[in-house]
Amino acid sequence: MKYDALVVGSGIGGMESALKLGDMGYKVLVVEKEASVGGKMILLSKVFPTLDCASCISTPKMAATIHHPNIDVLTYAQVDGIRSDGNGGYHATIRQKPKFIDEVACTGCRQCEMACNVAVPDEFNAGMVSRRAAYIAFPQAVPKKAVIERAGVSPCTYECPAGIKAHGYVARVRSGEYDQAFDLVLETTPLVGSLGRACYAPCEDECTRGELEGPLPIRRLKRFIADRHYGQPQSTAPARPEANGKRVAIVGSGPAGLTAAWQLARKGYGVKIFESASTPGGMLSLGIPAYRLPNDVVADDVSNVTAIGVEIATDTRVDDVAALRNDGFDAVLVATGTHKSVSLRVAGEDLEGVRSALDFLRAVKLGEPVDLAGKRVLVVGGGNVAIDAARTARRLGAAAVDQASLECCEEMPAHDFEVDEARAEGITLHDGWGIDHFTGDHRVQGAELKVCTCVFDPDGRFHPEYDDSQRKSLACDVVIVAAGMGADTEAFGLETNGNHTLKADPGTLQTAVPHVFAAGDVVTGPTMITTAVGQGRRAAFMIDRYLQGIELDAGAFDEALPVVDKAEVLGRQDVYDRREPFEPSAVMSAAPSDFGETEGPMTEDEAFLGAARCLDCGVCSECHACVDACPADAIKLDMVGEEIEAEVGSVVLATGFKLFPADAKPQYGYGRYKNVITGMQMDRLLAPTRPYNAVLRPSDGKVPDNIAYIMCTGSRDETVDNPLCSKICCMYSVKQNQLIMGALPLADVTVYYIDVRSVGKGYDEFYQQARDMGANFVKGRVSGITETDEGNLVLRYEDIENGGTLAEAEHDMVVLAVGVQPNAEAQALFADGALGLDDYFYVGEADEDLDPGRTNLPGVFVAGSAAGAKDIPDSILHAGAAVAQAAAHLERAKVKVSA
Repeated sequence: MKYDALVVGSGIGGMESALKLGDMGYKVLVVEKEASVGGKMILLSKVFPTLDCASCISTPKMAATIHHPNIDVLTYAQVDGIRSDGNGGYHATIRQKPKFIDEVACTGCRQCEMACNVAVPDEFNAGMVSRRAAYIAFPQAVPKKAVIERAGVSPCTYECPAGIKAHGYVARVRSGEYDQAFDLVLETTPLVGSLGRACYAPCEDECTRGELEGPLPIRRLKRFIADRHYGQPQSTAPARPEANGKRVAIVGSGPAGLTAAWQLARKGYGVKIFESASTPGGMLSLGIPAYRLPNDVVADDVSNVTAIGVEIATDTRVDDVAALRNDGFDAVLVATGTHKSVSLRVAGEDLEGVRSALDFLRAVKLGEPVDLAGKRVLVVGGGNVAIDAARTARRLGAAAVDQASLECCEEMPAHDFEVDEARAEGITLHDGWGIDHFTGDHRVQGAELKVCTCVFDPDGRFHPEYDDSQRKSLACDVVIVAAGMGADTEAFGLETNGNHTLKADPGTLQTAVPHVFAAGDVVTGPTMITTAVGQGRRAAFMIDRYLQGIELDAGAFDEALPVVDKAEVLGRQDVYDRREPFEPSAVMSAAPSDFGETEGPMTEDEAFLGAARCLDCGVCSECHACVDACPADAIKLDMVGEEIEAEVGSVVLATGFKLFPADAKPQYGYGRYKNVITGMQMDRLLAPTRPYNAVLRPSDGKVPDNIAYIMCTGSRDETVDNPLCSKICCMYSVKQNQLIMGALPLADVTVYYIDVRSVGKGYDEFYQQARDMGANFVKGRVSGITETDEGNLVLRYEDIENGGTLAEAEHDMVVLAVGVQPNAEAQALFADGALGLDDYFYVGEADEDLDPGRTNLPGVFVAGSAAGAKDIPDSILHAGAAVAQAAAHLERAKVKVSA
């Protein structure tokens, strides 16, 4: 990109500079970091001293800037650096931030904004009200296009191995949109009900609210929306996607297989699942006990898959994967899990009464007869499968259930809450003990245990060590071994790893046979359900690319945005109200006798209160409400930023000023007292596009009748390192005084000042007019503010005109006339502080009287308040000077080139 001039910033100075240069015939690039051009002027109610409408003046310039044939404008973009090209020009690196909106398609209808359920402070209204994460900057925005604010990926969503938009469905539940929440989870996986019960919720471990009083019940909310969906009759069957003519075979119907089938079928592939068991679901149907995951819930989830045309062939074992290609399948996914039990390799393991936990749990889930009534059961293992087996044995009437684990309790692989619930149900845990051998004559009668001193070697490999001198015996009638799970892959003829899992590319999941992919536990070894779901999603994505002839790019599947920093999220507010976390409702019995669910459902009120605690870490929740609402299909949540390199002949810096942060004067209570506001906030209250229907004070919506102004807040003040007068504060306060007295004729306005500077055409007359209208000017500096119980504000001040005595006055609203400060962003654009600053850190000029606008860098000029505090007329005049300088530089460069 080549331009004659780069204008950084599109406030009144930037727009004036760009328009003048464009009118001269120069090609201009304007870069604005906000979503609209206009700068701070568009925020104002009126301009002084004429009281003309600020919007009426600025919007024509905004439109002219955007539509000028010689001007290109990049909004929501940022200049990251400017460097000299060595020939009098410059190279600029510009970062176009993703707007997540197709601007060409967007009509500015605001449907996305109205559908969005995430509220954030509205910068246009100085934070007094909220806007939505999907928003148009303000009513007069140019361009009038939506932007979606995304600070990153919320920690809960980022942590989910399945890729479920946890923040999104929480936001939908908060809005009472339960069907939409269910559909959002369906975008990732059909296993909504299963994950709502059996997921171990890594999302909750990362929930930012957990840094306060406790995490959100994210998993329980998923169960709530699943229970609600499955509990009501479905009026219509889901639409089947149009077939694309290609077929995919999936071997295994566990979480990975079902998820992959779901994703592929929705893209139009003909999908057939081959399942060796008599029922689909894998470990969901065969391994997880009904008190955690009832069979009918799994069946409901599986019905999501079959409803869109996926065929499931049960009792069908596949040994020859290659033969599936001959059966007309274009690709194959192997997702058989880890259903093979690992043995202990100890004496007596072959005795009758010793069986694997997987076989035991499978038999119980399939309803096969398992008689444990009155028997003593020993479960061997410390993982979740072992806990499930022990608790299942308890429900089958075992007289006693012991569990032996190599690991001590704190190091057991099983989750802490599972261990606690097992103990509550009467299971005796022998942690730190391993099996030496089993005893018995043909049938097991007991076990000899020995103390385990170490489970893993220094390299983290499983290598238990024992103290043979410490032993004990346990009598038992049945032993259930949960020593681990392995993959059964020998018959497939595919390359395997040392642990018999299939070898597949970790990013694409493609095996050495190009049309064969593998996913889930058969690749990773035993993991969580959500990990297998995520593998299934990735496999479907890659199979789709493979069958379309697109390169298998692992990075194309991964999330483009980084995770949000939790400390940054918590830093958005100073104080958080305590909201009690949802307490678990598991009902435990010391002698459980059935397989009824131990965890009860959430009520609608509980679901709302749980979801309402969300902090909206990523700002946009990825709930897809905007996607559903947009009539133009303009929402593009996968949009990524772009880095642009531009060659420019000159640079005009119109970066403006920063408002003094009012909370830097803590004695005035800004941020603590709601009715202490800034001058910019009062300008918004007085504007035609104001946030409320009238001038109201923020704390209670009362119409104020006694308003105070404190002048020179943060200017002419050495204590905050801002000794300069900001020039504009007196006049904008006087302007507001007149507007208030017009809008609230009965209101009293008191101005606390040191002196009033009214240097400018008509300014002194403007000031006198305010006094004549009834504004009361009190000479004296305010030392502090306190708040009454009613929200009124008591000012303590020095009354100079009455002998300098200390006095107090009560007002129902206080406006701080904050000053301006230099914008440090301008200097940061150039390496090594190359851009010169004046003594007060504004952009330095060669001579502000005789050579205005020219900086110490050839070809770099400054316009408007980036060079110092200026009102609107001065900013426009100064922009004209900068343009004249830039044009002269460009013409000299042309002469130099032609010579």
